[in-house]
Amino acid sequence: MEHEWARDDHTLLDAAKTAGILLATIGLSEAFDLLGFSEASIVITFVLGVILIAIVTPKRSYCLVASALSVLAFNYFFTSPRYSLQALGNQYPTTFATMFVVALLSSWLAMGLRMRAEESAAATRRTKVLLETDQLLQRCRTADEIVEAMAHQLARLEGRAVVWRASTDSGLGEPVPFVAGETAVPSPDELRRDEGVAAWVCEHNRMAGPTTDSFPKAHGIYLAVRSETTVFGVIGILNGDVGHDSSERNIVLAIVGEAALALERDRALREREQAAVLAKNEQLRADLLRSISHDLRTPLTAISGNADILLDEGTTLDEAARHHLLADIYDDALWLNDLVENLLAVTKLENGTLRLNVSCELVEEVIDEAMLHVSRKAAEHEISVDNEDDLLLARMDAHLVVQVIVNLVNNAIQYTPTGSRILVSSHREGDLAVIAVSDDGPGIADADKQRVFESFYTVGRGLADGRRSMGLGPRALPLDSERARRYH
Repeated sequence: MEHEWARDDHTLLDAAKTAGILLATIGLSEAFDLLGFSEASIVITFVLGVILIAIVTPKRSYCLVASALSVLAFNYFFTSPRYSLQALGNQYPTTFATMFVVALLSSWLAMGLRMRAEESAAATRRTKVLLETDQLLQRCRTADEIVEAMAHQLARLEGRAVVWRASTDSGLGEPVPFVAGETAVPSPDELRRDEGVAAWVCEHNRMAGPTTDSFPKAHGIYLAVRSETTVFGVIGILNGDVGHDSSERNIVLAIVGEAALALERDRALREREQAAVLAKNEQLRADLLRSISHDLRTPLTAISGNADILLDEGTTLDEAARHHLLADIYDDALWLNDLVENLLAVTKLENGTLRLNVSCELVEEVIDEAMLHVSRKAAEHEISVDNEDDLLLARMDAHLVVQVIVNLVNNAIQYTPTGSRILVSSHREGDLAVIAVSDDGPGIADADKQRVFESFYTVGRGLADGRRSMGLGPRALPLDSERARRYH
């Protein structure tokens, strides 16, 4: 009914335009007649009026009617006898016929030129919209941005509200409206009244709505947005009748098609990223297993061997030998405990499940606690602690910071020569508390400095699979190139 009322309104308006132009032409011709212009001038005036009617009205039938009425008006007002449809003179039948043909052909050509100009302008506008859509889709980074760009371009092209229903595992999701310009936002009832049509379109991948064979009484045109294997959703142009104009329909299909390709690219990219994450995790697991295989086997073999010696020959060994074996077992057990702690910390960091227990701690006490847990081989080195501020407080997870300091100090003990100097220092730097561990050992080559914090990487041996090294961090740096840990 709304479309019928609109058509009636347009018909009345076009008829009024035709009548107005004819009346204006008659009035202008009367003026020319009073000024003494010839009949040829008046005929040309009526032809001009018919051409104007062709320019402002949409149908060729108006040209035919206007041409006939112009001939009748010229006969009635400007031929003898005046104000009569009779015409005295042998020349008038030829004049009337010529006037009718010229007016009809001129108006016909004028309407054709106008229609071609309108089609050209519409094609230019649609091409511009399509190019803009392509540029917008290229800048989109997420599926939501792609859908928003597509919907806004369709709303702008059609001058109507657009509704999007995303495809989900349970069907179509909630309708999301998009408008452009001064188009009113549809009400919730308007958005939901064609849910069955949208579901059918999603299932059958066919256009439905007015001007189509499927659901012609629907309140909008609905199209599926999909690739060859995936249905992304259904886009609807509310109160639209896309299809009367094939070029308009093609441009709408092109926009929807480009959006579907962009959504497919986005889906493929996300799948590749997920595959890359899975591959990285698998590689991490493989590196972890390869790294710990030797590190676990060596101390366990040493512990079991030393324990076997004590069991078999414990009574025959002197006190010094037994003490040495027990010390080795103790050291290996502590090393295994530290290894397990590091593995648990690495696992939590990689999984994102590490939870910080942050509190305000005295930095000096944290360092002192860490020094109680360093390797027993610390006696072979000169280790000193330098706290610039004895009352330096910082917010931190004290347990994790202790573990970091212990790891760095033990790293320095393991990878520096016997008798080397190791310094643990702390100082204030603006709003930060800085804890630094440094030594005067050989340091790290410049080529390795970019990779020393990669998981399982050990300087000089690539991925760790050698001498009892998990590759959980670098060897300690020399004093002139120290590596610091900073905490607020």
